[in-house]
This record gives sequence, structure tokens and C-alpha cells, in this order.
Amino acid sequence: MKPDLERLLKAMDAFRQAPNRHEDARLRALYQAELERVAEARKLTRDTLDRVVTYYYPRWVRTNLPPGFPKTLGRD
Repeated sequence: MKPDLERLLKAMDAFRQAPNRHEDARLRALYQAELERVAEARKLTRDTLDRVVTYYYPRWVRTNLPPGFPKTLGRD
């Protein structure tokens, strides 16, 4: 996986698992800044890149589950 996509997925994971609103807002701002940086470097719009990250996020979470967790977790 490309390192910048991995960083974006980890940033998204961090703000989705934030324990409170204040932390969520801070982590979401970091995600948005990283999103802007990567979009500019990849010559993509920010919205397009955000849709790509949002699409791959559930798959990335399932792939990174520890052994013993069902790999179908999160599939609806």
C-alpha cells in the first residue's frame, strides 16, 4: 500500500475512534490537512481523495484486525 494512503487511513481511523468531541475535532483537522497535502501532491481534488479513503477504510480495518476476529466484521 502506498504510504500516503496508509497515513490517510490511519488518520481517518484516529478521528473515528476519538473518545470525545474535542479530540475528534482536533484529529479531523489533522486528517483534513493531510488530505489536502496528499491531494495536491497527487493532483486530485480533495473530495475525490476523501471518497477513495472512505471507500477503502472498511477493507483496511478488516485487514488489520488481530487474529481471532472474524474478517467479515463490519460488512453489512
